[in-house]
Amino acid sequence: MKINNSNINFKAYKMSKKQARHIDNMLRKSSKIDIICHESTDRDSANSALAMADYLEQQGKNARIILSQDLKSLTLRTQNKNIIQAKNLKDDETPETVVCVDFSQKNRIAPNVYSYIKKSSKIIGLDHHIGSNISSDSVVLTQEENNEAENKISSFYIDTTAKSATSIIYRFFEAMDKEISKDTAYDLLFGLISDCSKKGLVKCDGEKGTIKVNKEMTQDINAYEIYKKLISMLSLEEISDIAKKIDIMSSLSPKEKAFSNSLYEKLKYNADNTIAYVEIPPNDPTWKELGGDNTTTSTILNRFRQNVLQKYDNIKTVFTFYEANNTYRLSVHSKEKNLKQFYDCALRNIKSNNFSIGGHEDRGGGKINSTDEKTCRNWVQNIIFLASLS
Repeated sequence: MKINNSNINFKAYKMSKKQARHIDNMLRKSSKIDIICHESTDRDSANSALAMADYLEQQGKNARIILSQDLKSLTLRTQNKNIIQAKNLKDDETPETVVCVDFSQKNRIAPNVYSYIKKSSKIIGLDHHIGSNISSDSVVLTQEENNEAENKISSFYIDTTAKSATSIIYRFFEAMDKEISKDTAYDLLFGLISDCSKKGLVKCDGEKGTIKVNKEMTQDINAYEIYKKLISMLSLEEISDIAKKIDIMSSLSPKEKAFSNSLYEKLKYNADNTIAYVEIPPNDPTWKELGGDNTTTSTILNRFRQNVLQKYDNIKTVFTFYEANNTYRLSVHSKEKNLKQFYDCALRNIKSNNFSIGGHEDRGGGKINSTDEKTCRNWVQNIIFLASLS
């Protein structure tokens, strides 16, 4: 459908009141609720969890947040919550209700967390990624017209048109007619800007404390509407604080800057020079010295992939490979927004319980449960070969 006489075929999804009440009723009938973030927790997932925790606490619920990332590196608004590390989940714990925020696939969480989730009798999900295998009872909204999905009510709600998980949390609050506090607005905007920054839709200037949106962001009616509503609730000081926290690149240490620059020297290409990639081998000393996979190194790799796509017209896709949490991982950006084909191709051809992959059409990730150097090297070559085919 056309909006404002533009040629953009996009529907700004809002969560129906019926859908929101279904999720809210499940929460109201629960006394103990775990809000679970994905592995390598980012700001979108963490701030979605904070916003949901605030909502549940206002309902008198006992809520705790389960995440895997270092709290300090996430620079959250507050740490005055019941937060535990995923690795500290006890085998004998049985959850009552779990809320999965910003993930719907088991490859995005550690095996012990997946086992914990599956023990729950009530699994609720709020996500914006492709596909779902956590719960078969799910509704998925895409940019294509899908009246059947729109009319379906589920406990696991996935809207792939949303630019962040916090956007979906916002739509949930909106459908419930919940008045959003300034703290919650801060969390929701932080998550939205963080994920939109990864996509190159916004640019944060940490030195000036400003957030600038590009044309593509303003044309996304859903994301831009939420952005304007949230930013209008915050002071210039609060907006500046978000910009400074997201613009990690403006405050890198000398070692971090050297690592960032070295990535361009390590670039490799596929046969027709349409795919670029960098391998950071397992047990790489520089990677370990920088703390491995964390918010700063993730931002460096993210910015690197975006810069390569912008700099080279012939490069369509950029991969980075690195060690994280005793696994070897990939993160990928594509300017052609067709990564779904690559995910499907990789899953068809790499048949292993130790491998997983998924994400968005323009960016995503995957991993193998190994840090053996030879195994990881072979996996990289397989991935680049399959990406060249898809």
